[in-house]
Amino acid sequence: MDFFIAYHAADYRWADWLAARRTAAGYGVELQSWDYWANFNLLPEMFAVSALAAAAIALLSPDFLTESLERPEGAAAYAQDPTAAAAGILIPVKVRECDTAGRLPPDAIVDLAGLAEDAAADLLLVAVRVRAGYH
Repeated sequence: MDFFIAYHAADYRWADWLAARRTAAGYGVELQSWDYWANFNLLPEMFAVSALAAAAIALLSPDFLTESLERPEGAAAYAQDPTAAAAGILIPVKVRECDTAGRLPPDAIVDLAGLAEDAAADLLLVAVRVRAGYH
């Protein structure tokens, strides 16, 4: 598996779009399922999945940040390995405008919020290749 995509239900269309783009490019992709993620601790699970996937892609939005990254266990997991985003293990992709200040390094976030589909697809293709080490 090349990519694992974590997202909030409100961002399912983005997740589906991203998975289709990655699959069409020849990569193996797994989307989170609601059964798998029931009662989960997001970031520890994402770091665990990174052992199986080249990278975990987190679709950032107000809903995702409110329900996931602001939980104490998420902050603790990120504090244990803040380099994950810089190393390409975690690829944060902003799909809707949201406040990410202090949560992740600003230069680690791929910002697709407000872009047209073609521009978002182009930026995403380059960013994921570079960050996950694909050429």
